[in-house]
This record gives sequence, structure tokens and C-alpha cells, in this order.
Amino acid sequence: MKNKLLSYFHHSIEQTSPPTTSQLDLFYWFKLGEQEGWFGIPKDEIQEEQLDLLKNLFDLFLPEENNEQKELRWSQFLYFHDKVPKTNTETSIIRIIQFRISGQALEKRQIEAAFRGFIPPGSLLIWKNEHEGLIVERNQQFLPEEEYDSFASAVQTDLYFTATFFIGKELELNEETPSLFAKERIIFSNGLHAIPSQRVLTFEKVLPYLFIQRLSDDELALFKHWFSIFSEDKELLLTIQTFIENNGHSTNTAKQLFIHRNTLQYRLDKFSEKTGFHLREQNSLLTVYLACLLYSNGKN
Repeated sequence: MKNKLLSYFHHSIEQTSPPTTSQLDLFYWFKLGEQEGWFGIPKDEIQEEQLDLLKNLFDLFLPEENNEQKELRWSQFLYFHDKVPKTNTETSIIRIIQFRISGQALEKRQIEAAFRGFIPPGSLLIWKNEHEGLIVERNQQFLPEEEYDSFASAVQTDLYFTATFFIGKELELNEETPSLFAKERIIFSNGLHAIPSQRVLTFEKVLPYLFIQRLSDDELALFKHWFSIFSEDKELLLTIQTFIENNGHSTNTAKQLFIHRNTLQYRLDKFSEKTGFHLREQNSLLTVYLACLLYSNGKN
């Protein structure tokens, strides 16, 4: 059969040694057996159906990609809509973590070493430029938000650079992934401007700030009128925002603020009395939280 194949594909070649890197670019290579060597068929002479048939008859040689090659391939896919990368795992779900770093000049080697020691096994580290990049989490190994927050604090303390992350949503790996990633890039960029003090951003964190930015002057004037108490009483602002962010859990809120529950209840009652907004009503809760973000972010 080997001789028939070599005569059928006129420019095919046979050799006893494994193919070189340049040969891999031009030929599909098959292993004949432990003692029989290799044969290569030019990629421009074989049809897809013929290739599938030969894969069933012989071992197709597929060299292992190193990390640099994998990351380049993924970069081309995510930024330039190149071919969907093939994976060796059962699941095709990924999550893209964008990051931006700033601070005193560090060698990229040091920064990359810190990142590679942190990310889960099998994840990819892709640099867009010297200040921005991606972590592609795969194989269902998705780190919780708290770990990214801890890592950001650690590198700021130990290596003196600031890292800000945007944790994307879990995505199915297919042709639509780059388009969805492009939209997440916009959210990250907006989040960096809206809440620059946050080290870990998510869609849920950024969206309320984007909504506030889109309020008209008249709508903002209403907020300032209804919630003017926040500009007068910063302690009350912190109390109400902490209460909402703890999902209305009084005990957790009191512990976080280091106050007695009776003190917390007094402040909640004071707020409702002054503003007319009741924090047990869902629509009021959303409105009040937007007001908290408006005032705590210094946009008032």
C-alpha cells in the first residue's frame, strides 16, 4: 500500500527520520511503523476525504505545540477571528480574563513568572502589549474572583505594580467567541474609566456605573435632590451601600462596619425617614444602590 500511495501522490516523499520543522509546513506526515520510517504527502495534493481515510490507516504525526505557539494561535483567533483552536479536552467552555498592569518598570520576565505561577494548569497567558494581556482559562479550571483580588494585592505589595482584572463570562469555544470577546473588551475599557479603584471587575460590577453615566442632567438632578443626605452624611452613605452589598443581611453589615445591630437599624430607619425610600422594596433598593454608587464614586 505504501508504494501505491507514493506513486499516487506524485510529490510525496519517504524517509527514515522524523520530519523537520520546514517539512511539517508543506507535508502531512505518517508513521509507517517502528522500523519502516515515515512518508509525507504534500498538503496541496490531498483532499480532506483522502486525509481522513489515511488517518484511519496510519498514525498522522502531530507535533506538540509549545506554549508560545499555542498562545500565538489563540491570539490570532481572539483578536483577528482566525481559525477556532482545537482542544484536547472534552469540554469546549473557556473563560477569558483580561488584565492591565501599571506601575514602576519591571522586566516582562518577572511579571510573566508571577502570572504563570498563579494561573491554573492548562490556562494560556497571551500578551497584547507590554501593559495588557489575557488569561484563557480552560478545562473547567476557573479561579474564583477572590483569588484574583488576592493576587492583585500580592503583586502590588511584593512587586510594586498594579494589576486590574476583568473576569469574563464562560463562553462556548466557536466562531462567535471573538465577537463576544470584543464586547467584553469594551466593558473592561469602560470599567477602567468608571471605577479605576477596583482591582477586579466583572460585567455585573461595571454595568450600574455605565447606567449612571448615561443619565441626563435632569435625571441626575433628581438623584441629587432625593439623596442629598448622602453628601451631608458620608457615614450614612457607607452604611446604606454596605447593607445593600450584603444583600440586606443586618448581622453581616454590622460586623463589617464594626457597629451594633441596633445602631445599624437606627441608621436604616433614619435613611427611610429622610428620603422616603424603603430598602425592603426591590425597586427602591435598585434606585438607592445607584445613588450610592453615584455619591461614593464622587460623581455628584
